[in-house]
Amino acid sequence: MKPLTLEHYDVLLFDLDDTLFNHSEAYERGVWDTLQQFPELKAIAPNVFYKTFLKHNHLLWDRFSSKLLNFHEFSLKRLENTLKEFSITVEKEVSLAIVKAFQCSYLDRIQPQQEMNEFLSELSESFKLGIVTNGTVFNAYEKVHRLGLSPTFPENSVIISEKVGCSKPDTEIFKHTLNVFECSPDRTLFIGDNYFTDIVGAKSLGLDTIWINKFGYECPQEQPDYTLNCLLDLKELIMKVG
Repeated sequence: MKPLTLEHYDVLLFDLDDTLFNHSEAYERGVWDTLQQFPELKAIAPNVFYKTFLKHNHLLWDRFSSKLLNFHEFSLKRLENTLKEFSITVEKEVSLAIVKAFQCSYLDRIQPQQEMNEFLSELSESFKLGIVTNGTVFNAYEKVHRLGLSPTFPENSVIISEKVGCSKPDTEIFKHTLNVFECSPDRTLFIGDNYFTDIVGAKSLGLDTIWINKFGYECPQEQPDYTLNCLLDLKELIMKVG
């Protein structure tokens, strides 16, 4: 791994989910909380429901990201397809209530992390900071707010796939981001947890990358410039080379 010299960069860009906070845990707990609220769902093993829910989220994502489904339609279809696998049908009003309950439970699990917030605030004193995330406008801004990061990442610094009209790893969302920040690829560092959407996408335009690889996965293709277990490990890396 080459030495990290932050002076080489003007802009630090971050993925949001599972990079700036533990999205996977909040998502899973949101599903489990929701199952307990509805008699129609209580008999389902939570871990089985969660895996099935994730599968249908993944299968429908392209239709959402290409705007064939809006977020409301996507959410209802994701639930409907999941319930079909358990031979469960519910009235539309119940489906709407389940979708709303999950959204609330998921967001309620997102809490500020003092050490992370202080670290990012310190970085913002020396660099332009931004977020590039695949998701909806409402959710992205709400997550940033709930994390207590709105002062560090104002709305104009949060690049959202729904708003741009394309998703990572499409090079267009990275080009759009570079234009927003008026920065060049060689002066920009991208930090994310998803190898294919974050690392491959960013490197396709020549950005340096940090892969947040908390599970120790083998690198499938091109090596990122740096690999860390979690974002806060960046503090130690900076100190070691400082």
